[in-house]
Amino acid sequence: MPLPSPVQSVLDLSFSLFFVGPLTVLFWRGTFNTVSNMAFTDENTFHTRWYPALLLYLTGLLVKISVDLIKQSLKSIMANRCILIKELSTFIVIYLDATFGVVMWVGGFNLLYVFPSLYWFSLTGVLILSTSILMFIQGFHCTGGTPLSIYTDDLENVFTPTTYFDTTIDSSGYAKVVLDTIISYAVVHSLVICTWWGMWELENRYILFPCEITVKDIQAWDSVVLAYLFVFLVVALDKSLKEMEEEGEGNLKLRVSANCVAFLAFLASLNFWRGIWSLQDFYFFPNMNLKENLVLSHILGFLGTFLSRTSLTLTQSSAKDPRTGFQFFACRYWNGREICGGRHGYQDLDQEPL
Repeated sequence: MPLPSPVQSVLDLSFSLFFVGPLTVLFWRGTFNTVSNMAFTDENTFHTRWYPALLLYLTGLLVKISVDLIKQSLKSIMANRCILIKELSTFIVIYLDATFGVVMWVGGFNLLYVFPSLYWFSLTGVLILSTSILMFIQGFHCTGGTPLSIYTDDLENVFTPTTYFDTTIDSSGYAKVVLDTIISYAVVHSLVICTWWGMWELENRYILFPCEITVKDIQAWDSVVLAYLFVFLVVALDKSLKEMEEEGEGNLKLRVSANCVAFLAFLASLNFWRGIWSLQDFYFFPNMNLKENLVLSHILGFLGTFLSRTSLTLTQSSAKDPRTGFQFFACRYWNGREICGGRHGYQDLDQEPL
């Protein structure tokens, strides 16, 4: 029997804030820092990093595109396979997707460190420009993520990539799927990286206290506090958006309101990641050798989410904003069905009685 909606929502939010979210950041912390240390060991300045950064970005981009295309091809094959093959395939696909997603972000961040660099006006310019383009092409909502979004590892979610134009091989043909996947990552997802980089570095250098093992740990809590405030604000405003839509508010007013909530969701996710990442730098086996610490972070983050069937949350994809049915916290992990994260899964859940 499904739990009452308020209880279910509290459990879902708590599960994300205190389990899936920290494990997701733990995986990214271990992977991001390991890749950075391996790629830029001999690079003493940002301006000498452009070549390895470009290689990382292109490698991550190409692997992400390839994995999404493989998912499309494997979907029908996996449906009739035994549970062992399904689990093994899911493990491999998600691991490659998540790991090379981090590789792409490491390359993207370090390319941006080279140009336009870390001046306040360049950071602000990148943030405003990338945000404006994403809102114009209706792709800004995908800048949000954990802890407001949880993606479960059911077969439909894993082998149905989320792309900007939502194409499939069966309905659109292989050529259009390839083009859609390239645009989703090379354009939309790259703009998401720019948006996160601009805001992350603005906070880290000009707005909040510096983090990431540069100051005392007590100052790492500023982002955590902000994140929790933004999360609860987004959850409250999410209900208001649904009420506006039910009352038949004008499309422009609804779109503007949705983008405002989406920006708050972006700030909630970014500050959650920034704060939890920094706290893990201080508290996650602080006396362990750094290389071993990062490898353990990578392994525990992945295994913890995989065993809870939420490892798809570690991956990154880009989708077009919905025209209706805006939902910035829509996961129903504890309703007995564990469907959350898939575009079609959300639509199906919307039709269910609570």
